[in-house]
Amino acid sequence: MFKKIELWIVCLLIIFFFIILVLYGGILRHSHLGGQKFKFVQSAAVFISEIPHNIKKIFQISNDQGYYFLDKTGRFVEKNQSKILSNDRTDGLLLLSRYNRDEGKSMVEVIDLKNYEIIHTYSPSTEKILNSFDYKDNNELKEQKFNLSKNRFYMWHPLLDNKGNIIFNATSPLFKIGFCGDILWTNAENLYHHSIEKDHQDNIWVPSLLNPNLIKEKNFNDYKGDDGISQISSNGKIIFEKSVIQILIDNGYKHLLFSQLNYSGDVIHLNDIEPVLNDGEYWKKGDVFLSIRNLSMIVLYRPSTNEIIKMLRSPNFSFQHDVDILDKKTISIFNNNLYNTSKGQRIFTTSEIIGYDFEEDKYFKIHNSSMKKYNMKTNFGGLYQRLNDGSYMIEEQEHGRIMLFNSNDDLIWEYVNKSDDGKVYVLRWSRIIQDEKIIKNFKKLVETKKCIN
Repeated sequence: MFKKIELWIVCLLIIFFFIILVLYGGILRHSHLGGQKFKFVQSAAVFISEIPHNIKKIFQISNDQGYYFLDKTGRFVEKNQSKILSNDRTDGLLLLSRYNRDEGKSMVEVIDLKNYEIIHTYSPSTEKILNSFDYKDNNELKEQKFNLSKNRFYMWHPLLDNKGNIIFNATSPLFKIGFCGDILWTNAENLYHHSIEKDHQDNIWVPSLLNPNLIKEKNFNDYKGDDGISQISSNGKIIFEKSVIQILIDNGYKHLLFSQLNYSGDVIHLNDIEPVLNDGEYWKKGDVFLSIRNLSMIVLYRPSTNEIIKMLRSPNFSFQHDVDILDKKTISIFNNNLYNTSKGQRIFTTSEIIGYDFEEDKYFKIHNSSMKKYNMKTNFGGLYQRLNDGSYMIEEQEHGRIMLFNSNDDLIWEYVNKSDDGKVYVLRWSRIIQDEKIIKNFKKLVETKKCIN
């Protein structure tokens, strides 16, 4: 039935296959090391190598449409979704940004912290959001728009204004929607990501992936994924933007960027911009704190003079997120306490809240007993917010948990983003609003304005 094949032909095919295999492995290695030659061949080789992973992913997603947001560790599957542990209450509104598996989409729920009840939900049409901007000639935007869908879209670090509108991103254009989800504006000049914070002039600061990049140094001006700081007006227009790489180069820190053995396509990974709202001995109004995760670095930067005022690098934090100003001389840092090992990324104990005192030039741990007692840790993300009465909130993004403590470190409320099927899904940076005017106006909207879906 089958013709016999000469042995020499079989040997030739084996040799030919071995040569192809070696060349293929060489192309993959060249790509992994950031090589710039044979770009088309690199793309094809990487695509082929990812086929098994993508097939596995397709099966996973088909079984669970929320797989992208699923906490795959299963740490808190035995916990209740919401648990009130104390009669203590704090004034404020929690903007809970989460993937709701039961609804099959991301949303922002506004929770009144006096009774932990949901008083409003922002659940805009993902299709309308994604159709609210033009690709133009932005290839990064095209690729990210393809990646985002109803089951992958999220509402990152929503910011509420006094008219009931919220601003958010999804590693995407920046969006502003109204109380009932209508789109007010879209800024598609860059891809925006992570934190959204308001400055003393009611403009907002948000990390961005600049396209085209703004790196002036000729040896690095072809760098992809140029993390930038962007200042955006209340009507969505860019006021100021600057490459973080260029900021470091301008201030004499080029050696921290590109002197490692292997080339990195994500050397910065900016995850927070914290504007300074008041003048002080150690900073000025208009300055910004930058959290640069992949260099384990906090920078106090003055945009008006393009000057780094203070740089913090220390054994006290690693792969950190979320820098906040606590008082006139102290900041807090959410220390993920994450390290790269031969077995992958690991947190050896727990994540931590680290304080830094500018006056004493001293680091110290904050709420350390709470962090250890409740084994709080997250490989990525993570938020700490201190409230006016000394109570505080901690978000474990990776594991979908929020914990609210009183000023005595007693746990008063625990929330886990758990669906009806018992699985837990990640959070996307929540926020507590304590501005009395915003709260009053918002509750009035809840009482008087009815939204038609």
